[in-house]
Amino acid sequence: MRHAMMTLLILLPVITAYAENPAAIPVEDRNVACWDDSAISPGAQANELAEDIIELTTDNADIQSGGIAVFEGPVEVRSRGRLLRAGEADYNGETGTFDTRGGVEFIEKDSRFAGDAARYNTRTGRLEIDGAEFQVNQTPARGAAENISVEREGRIRFYKVSYTSCPPGNSDWELTARSIKLDQESGMGTARKATLRFKGIPFLYVPRFTYPINDERKTGLLFPTLGTSDSRGFEYNQPYYWNIAPSYDMTIAPRYMSKRGLQLGTEGRLLTASNDAVLWLDFLPNDDRTDTDRWQYDLDISTTLPAGWRATTEATGISDDDYYEDLSARQSWTSKTHLARQMTFERYDDTWDMRARLQGYQTIDPLLLQQDEPYLQLPQFTATGIWRDSLFGMDYRLDAEANYFYRKDSVTGARLHMKPGAELPMQRGGLYIRPAVSLDITGYSLQDTAAGADDSPGRVAPIASIDAGAIFERSVGDDDNYTMTLEPRALYSYVPYRGQDDIPVFDTIRPDLNLIQLYRTNQFVGLDRLSDSNQISVGVTSRLLDYGDGRELLTATIGQTLFLEGSDVTLPGETPVDDNSSDYIAELGVSIWEKWSFDARYQYDTDTNSSARTSLRLRYRPMDNASFNVAYRYARDSLEQTDFSFSYPFGTEWNVIGRYNWSVPDSKVLDRVLGVEYSGCCWGVSLLSRRTIVRSTGEVDSSLALQFSLKGFSNFGSGTAQYLQRDILSGTRF
Repeated sequence: MRHAMMTLLILLPVITAYAENPAAIPVEDRNVACWDDSAISPGAQANELAEDIIELTTDNADIQSGGIAVFEGPVEVRSRGRLLRAGEADYNGETGTFDTRGGVEFIEKDSRFAGDAARYNTRTGRLEIDGAEFQVNQTPARGAAENISVEREGRIRFYKVSYTSCPPGNSDWELTARSIKLDQESGMGTARKATLRFKGIPFLYVPRFTYPINDERKTGLLFPTLGTSDSRGFEYNQPYYWNIAPSYDMTIAPRYMSKRGLQLGTEGRLLTASNDAVLWLDFLPNDDRTDTDRWQYDLDISTTLPAGWRATTEATGISDDDYYEDLSARQSWTSKTHLARQMTFERYDDTWDMRARLQGYQTIDPLLLQQDEPYLQLPQFTATGIWRDSLFGMDYRLDAEANYFYRKDSVTGARLHMKPGAELPMQRGGLYIRPAVSLDITGYSLQDTAAGADDSPGRVAPIASIDAGAIFERSVGDDDNYTMTLEPRALYSYVPYRGQDDIPVFDTIRPDLNLIQLYRTNQFVGLDRLSDSNQISVGVTSRLLDYGDGRELLTATIGQTLFLEGSDVTLPGETPVDDNSSDYIAELGVSIWEKWSFDARYQYDTDTNSSARTSLRLRYRPMDNASFNVAYRYARDSLEQTDFSFSYPFGTEWNVIGRYNWSVPDSKVLDRVLGVEYSGCCWGVSLLSRRTIVRSTGEVDSSLALQFSLKGFSNFGSGTAQYLQRDILSGTRF
């Protein structure tokens, strides 16, 4: 028969694509453009047939007695989403075997299999391809095998197989194995006698290993990380993942440091409908340098409770003050002075925000005096209730807090605070005014006070304020395509003087002046001091907005507080404020140009007619993956730093990153980073060199981090990706 078409009621099994190792890099990071996927398009070539129907097309068909059929090519077999091509094909009805020869090609979804011959048993559902090559475009990956067998239950076996994510014509890295079995039902893959080669050189041999071929978790070794530093020497970290149960697992990570010894790290995780918990423990027995046992723990638990309550526990502790400086590779940890430990119970609804907390700290700064250490709060209760648009159209609010403070060899005791208040918001057009009144009631019950001191001090003070402002807008530009705003604001506040020198300072500070602090009725943060005030805070903000997309192109703000009377309430060691005005505060943000942006913050001291604080940042982003940042920060009698950082790609494969952070008064480099990255079609490597100050004494640590990635397989080493995204591309900020 010429161009015969036959419909055979046989079932063709679904062949699932060769799955990648889930430890591989994210799909969006792969250079898929290196691949040509035009050959894989089964959806366009396969007809929409019933799932159990095969459509067979051939040039010649010889139907013989006994259920024997011979097809001469080209032969095409189609099923929903699948296409099989062959030069010749035979079908034996007695054995239910379908044989193809003369070159075979099978296409399904994003997968393509090609081979010398194929056999399919319609009764067992088993398909075999000899001399096979395969391509999985979703990964992307390709490979070859002496034989591939596919069973109806979803099990696929590759014999004498090679695998790579490199495009055709490139085999920079390759995994070869005697056999690989993929079990779709269990979601597991098993490789035997596997060898990993890079540039033809074998560097890893594993007699047998298993790995997940879907999103399911699997117990087994994870890939190690490598590094070196002055403090720790050569580092090798080999994590082992233990999938204990669907709701909890564990990672065990031995870490060898040539200058310290062998450390054991363990992370346990629990996730249920009502619990989310993570516990990390590190233990280093007999540190080779300090001859002491060293440890760290980090606990984070969140639990959903009945009646809308939630409980959270966060706690971190270390064995000694130098733990992070000696053993941590993260600069953010080495600058810590305290480690928080707290347990919180909280509940929110439309009216109330309620919280109960136990809070403590571990002080790890040896230079910190005891009287400067924070108090423990055992416990703290807070409640805030808000009733909007209630009686007489006013908003009512109640803030309440009860605490017990403890610190060794210090004044301790309980504090009770209540602050009822009311506000009448009024608005018309772009104008608004919000008069408000409240009553501050705070009392103490103290122990361990000095001889003759009041052990139950307190205060009661009224607070009155009027917050008023306006928003004016007008269109600007040749086509009125921009909107400019002018937003003046004034806050008047009055609080009468109440003597508070007999009240201890448990948790109160005077913060740096900023635009948020400018419009607060209390100069202090905390409840141990309430500043007396008769003052007006004034400021004005102007913005330039793109009318089309609402993007803010420019914003500028300036503000100051005018003191109608001096302020006599102080913290210990301070002097009363008798100035007529505060410092000027100004902020500027500019992003008019597409690739440039500029931010500035400035505080001008009106007493000394000099700068108190300055922060500047200029940023240039010529493209999404490139950035140049220049920053400057100054705080009088505290610090003066300059910072330069950059990330810039060269071509499509290379990228260079760097950072240089300089202390002007010390004439010293605080942080110096230089890294280079290569990312090709199927593999990448990055090298990051860093020299940074890790101790308050000025001691520096030099480190070298290496990351080697085989795309479509896994990553080796500790690299630059997190540092690049956080500190470079996001822009250096102070």
